[in-house]
Parts: sequence; C-alpha cells; structure tokens
Amino acid sequence: MKDMIITHAKDVDGVSPVILLKLLGREVVFHLLEIEDVEEKVPLLLGEDLEKYENIYITDLVLSEALYKWIDVQPWKEKIHVFDHHISGSYAKDYSFASLDITECGTSLFYRYLKECFPQFTFPKIEQYVDHVRNLDLWHWVEKGDHVAKELGDLFEIYGNLLYIDHFVLNLADDSTAIISAEDESLLKVESNRIKRYFERKNEELMTCSYLDYKMGVVFAESYRSELGMLLQNAHPELDFIAMINIAGGVSLRTQRDDVDLAEIASALGGGGHKKASGFGILDVRVAVIKNIFQEESK
Repeated sequence: MKDMIITHAKDVDGVSPVILLKLLGREVVFHLLEIEDVEEKVPLLLGEDLEKYENIYITDLVLSEALYKWIDVQPWKEKIHVFDHHISGSYAKDYSFASLDITECGTSLFYRYLKECFPQFTFPKIEQYVDHVRNLDLWHWVEKGDHVAKELGDLFEIYGNLLYIDHFVLNLADDSTAIISAEDESLLKVESNRIKRYFERKNEELMTCSYLDYKMGVVFAESYRSELGMLLQNAHPELDFIAMINIAGGVSLRTQRDDVDLAEIASALGGGGHKKASGFGILDVRVAVIKNIFQEESK
C-alpha cells in the first residue's frame, strides 16, 4: 500500500520527510503546500478515497485547532500522523495522532518516528543529514558553524523543491559520497556570488519602519530568505528584525536577537513559526495590489 505525506513546500525541512520515506523504500504520494493553503487544501486532500493509503503523514505544517478537532472525529483518524514543531501550534499536544516538540524540526521528529517503526532505518549519512536540517531550520547553524546546513538551504534555492528531493534521494542512498557532492560545490560557488549581488541590491532597497515597539527593516524579496535575513540583520544591528515580503508567497520574518519573539508577532498576523524565524501569508494583499494597479477611472 501507499503512504501519503502532506508537507511544507518552501524549505528543506518541509521536503526532507519525503526524502526519508523514499529512502525507506515506501511508495509515497506527496503534496507540497504553501502555509496559506493549509486550511483549505488539507481537508480536500483528506476528503479523497483514503483506503489506498496505509499511513497519512502531515509534517512541518501548523494546522488550526479547528482542523485538529475535525480530524479527531474522522473514522480514518488512526491513519493520520502529524509532526509539528511550531510553538504556535501548541494545542497539537492534546491529540493522540500528533507529535509536538519545539526543540526539534519536522524532519528530525519524523525521522525519530520512522526509526521507532523501522529499526533497520539507521544510517550514519542519513543521521548526519537530519542533524544538518535541524540546525538549518532552527537557526542553530550560525552558532554551531554548520556550513553544510547552510549549503543545503542554498541548494534548495538552486534546485527547487522537486529536484532537491530527487537529488538527495540519490545522494543519501550512497554511503560512499559526501552530503555535499563535488557537483554541488561547483553550483554553490556560482550561487555564492549570486547571493552577494542579491544582498547588495536588497540592502539598497531596505526600508525601515516601526511595528508595535519594534524597529524593523522591510524589503521585497522572493529568494534566499534565511540568508538574506541574516545578512541584512548583520548589516543593520540597530534593527530588531527583518521582514521580507514576497507578494506571491507571504512574509518571512528573521532576527538574530534573543529579546525578539517572531513566533508571537507572526501568530498575531495569522501565521506562525519559531522565535527567530517565522512568517505569514498575504493572499488578500495580492488582490488589493492588482486592484490598485488596474483600477478603473471614475466616470
């Protein structure tokens, strides 16, 4: 039988559970969702014929409490396994089909579960990969000097989610190769120069403004969110956090300050995440921008 997995489309932690299932040899149908699409699309996906699936996994996504309550009364509830690590979804702990641990990332939570179910699924290279993903997603890579974690994030930007999945299924299946291959290193050198130019351009475009009691930097950016957020924060230590607006995909918030809680800020704006890395969707803003640009002249 097949497994279904519903996970986050936009980062390494979102797609890595798909890689783990494929490495385990499972036949898997996966759905990669934007954060703002979760409440609409998860019920639609779970409204399909679920008889063909042995397990249904949801990873690295914050479900509303209403959605948890809906799942909890469904006859197929025993097939559902949710793995969340966002503090904004703390109510997940009240449901037997959910695992919540804010000290882990979605990938490491899921990997821990897979090892319990399949004890043979323990390989040093995969363990190392999961550790790098955790450091990347929880923003530990800076303090730990984990440059492989950062390079995984850069490779995700280069490959995109689908090619990244295919690439690392092949890579991690071969114990004789490094996690970052020679081919990857060549691509990363080119990408490093591209990121530098992108940062320089966005640094010139950065606007500063106040939000609540915070001083934030705001920039319109579609790529390199974590990298750009860190570089802009380093360049502007006077700012409490950086907000990167992608009209097609939402707002990403990044900080390196311990006295700023971005999960709380994002939650108040309809999103969620972690203390130093969070975000929220802006679907209605896109509509407003289109209407503002193409407004009809009054007659």
